[in-house]
Amino acid sequence: MELSQWKKPKAKEGEVLVKVRAVGICGSDVEGYLGKTGRRIAPMIMGHEFSGEVVKVSQGSKFRVGDKVVVQPKLYCGSCMYCQMGLSNVCPNGEFLGVMSCDGAMAEYVAVGEQYVFRYGGNVTFEEASMVEPLAVAYRGVRKIDGDLADSFILVVGAGTIGLLVLQLLRQRGAENIIVSDLSDYRLEKARELGAAYTVNSGRENLMERIDELTSGRMVDYSFEAVGVNDTAADSLYGLRIGGTAVWIGNAHKMIEINMQRIVTTELVVRGTYIYKDEDYEECIKLIEQGAVDLKSIISLETDLENGPEVFRQLAENKDGSLLKVILKP
Repeated sequence: MELSQWKKPKAKEGEVLVKVRAVGICGSDVEGYLGKTGRRIAPMIMGHEFSGEVVKVSQGSKFRVGDKVVVQPKLYCGSCMYCQMGLSNVCPNGEFLGVMSCDGAMAEYVAVGEQYVFRYGGNVTFEEASMVEPLAVAYRGVRKIDGDLADSFILVVGAGTIGLLVLQLLRQRGAENIIVSDLSDYRLEKARELGAAYTVNSGRENLMERIDELTSGRMVDYSFEAVGVNDTAADSLYGLRIGGTAVWIGNAHKMIEINMQRIVTTELVVRGTYIYKDEDYEECIKLIEQGAVDLKSIISLETDLENGPEVFRQLAENKDGSLLKVILKP
């Protein structure tokens, strides 16, 4: 990874030119940096979690120069069967800023279609606003379950950025009996600060035995998998009660092995959830404007874009998990 001079993009008709003010490094960006995923095709500019300000608009635009904005980076066609069904998040014809070979926002400027751009207001900082994207991922996942959660036992597997946001959104839904598992004591301490009732270091403790103990043998009603590897996917299933529901958010590994008989013979439900739609973005902007989510405690580091290559090296060696969300500032 290197810092390069690049051509300043030009906004076409129907696009706005956004000066990037803050861009988060996603775990998937680090996976791409390490060559562990086929979803980053070099050479390309990563970055899909970002905020900025409008610096140029087309004639008749609904935006004005100086507007503070966030960008929904999943570019959809709007006309395929899935878009027509309201599933723009899985549109097969679109692109994703900062993913595959589509250049993203780890740069000074991005030109993007108006339909993907959303204003925000209030006292929200650019750094906090860049967190709308991961918050929307968590928000869509939590929306996969309905009803009153006050009496439910819920397992969140993974205390990274997404897992900690899921935890906070579950708390807003009235959930109290939330168990968070992770390998990092630092991240588990952060989960306790943000409202987890119980935490388990699954590297030192037997997670299933702890869940059995904490729930008096009942096991959990719902689980949220926020990592995306074989062992954590298995944890999200084995912790469930009969008829329980697992929501899979993590997307690190393409292929995993699962116990099919466990799913069939105990009638488990596994629900996948992929990124977000425009309405999820709009709702998450409201949450951030209202100060309903603690984002500052998840942001570990804010640094200049020029330090990006070194920060990626640090994230690749982040064995204790003490670096959560890192924000680059062009």
